[in-house]
Amino acid sequence: MFVIGFIILAFLLVIGAPIWLALALSGGFWVIVQMGLPISSVASQFFTATDSWILLAVPYFLLAGNLMTFMGPAGKLFRFIANLVGHLPGGIPGAVVVTAAIFGALSGSSVATVVAVGSMAVPQMLANGYTKESTYGIIAASGTLGQIIPPSIFMILFAASTQIDPGKLFLAGIVPGIFIAFVLMFVAVIVSFRNETSRPKRASFTEIGTSFLQAFPALLMPVIILGGIYGGIFTPTEAAAIAIVYVLLISFLFNRKDCTLNNLKKSLVSTMTTTAIIYMILGGAKLFSTAMTYLNVPQNLTEFAVQLTVPNWAIILIIILVFLIFGMFLDAIPILYLTLPILYPIVLSLGYDPIHFAMVTVAALMIGQITPPIGSNLFAISGHFKEPLGVIVRGSAPYLIGLVISTLVLLYVPWLSTFLFN
Repeated sequence: MFVIGFIILAFLLVIGAPIWLALALSGGFWVIVQMGLPISSVASQFFTATDSWILLAVPYFLLAGNLMTFMGPAGKLFRFIANLVGHLPGGIPGAVVVTAAIFGALSGSSVATVVAVGSMAVPQMLANGYTKESTYGIIAASGTLGQIIPPSIFMILFAASTQIDPGKLFLAGIVPGIFIAFVLMFVAVIVSFRNETSRPKRASFTEIGTSFLQAFPALLMPVIILGGIYGGIFTPTEAAAIAIVYVLLISFLFNRKDCTLNNLKKSLVSTMTTTAIIYMILGGAKLFSTAMTYLNVPQNLTEFAVQLTVPNWAIILIIILVFLIFGMFLDAIPILYLTLPILYPIVLSLGYDPIHFAMVTVAALMIGQITPPIGSNLFAISGHFKEPLGVIVRGSAPYLIGLVISTLVLLYVPWLSTFLFN
């Protein structure tokens, strides 16, 4: 029965069935046939998977990010940063990275970040001589920052799976997020020297000041949200709801032209679609992980790992390689829910700090978002800008190397993730 369940899972993945369906059918097979539970238990597993106060933050942050995109604040944010650093070598790609980092702190969604920042940056980069490869490559890579810069949807899901305080994960993600952003900017400067690019004229102090005032409400949002969480004023879920109210308020006050019912509808539809996909995956993954736990797979693997004679650093490196390989074929969320029930007990048994492991896990999942053939950011850019996937893959390659190096640094320098708690 155990082997048949895995055959069902592998077959459905190979033929391109939805991830949630593959997880649900294989997990449901084990739950009904091997565990002997009634069919109604399948529905109850889907319900319990999403019946969580923490998970309410997912649609809220997604909606806040979509509102930022469709109602104008994101555009003002990019213009300010481009005016500030656009004249420097690699300045426009650097502005893309900084904007993506800030936008990631507003939405927690990599796909939303890619579409929003890309819509603003692509015309300007192409006009200044950047190739399509380097243009789409930096946008795809910088979009991943939304998963480690708090508040992060990945961190919310990780916290929901492991019962860790999401506020601690948000706090731990600040320094790794800034570090990875600097690595991407460094790579962007190197890439820009290889392109015959022209730099925009240095913006005047008046232009910088005007764009700063226009972007200030958007820049203030991360301070309010993260400050409120760390100050104990509200929980991450409450912060997500406040983010929606704040974006609606600043859009109504300062972006009347874009603050329309049509843009509100676009934001709601995009949010509902993404949320439905995530929650369906959560339900299927819950069925799968419940069956895995019943079959003692995590317990047996933990016992096996503890008895190995290889050093702990080698085991943790193998775990990261598993994330990277899975990232080539699966989206990040199913990877998280497939692997955590099995790998998390192993990591704890080896004595690793759970917060440190969370940061390394998120960094590894970021790599998967620009790893062909299934990188979600690659497909988001290809679909939105109607560009061949190969162009985006080639442009992402240097940044992929940068993300791998960053992940290894985070793995072997745990201080970057944990020094705020020591």
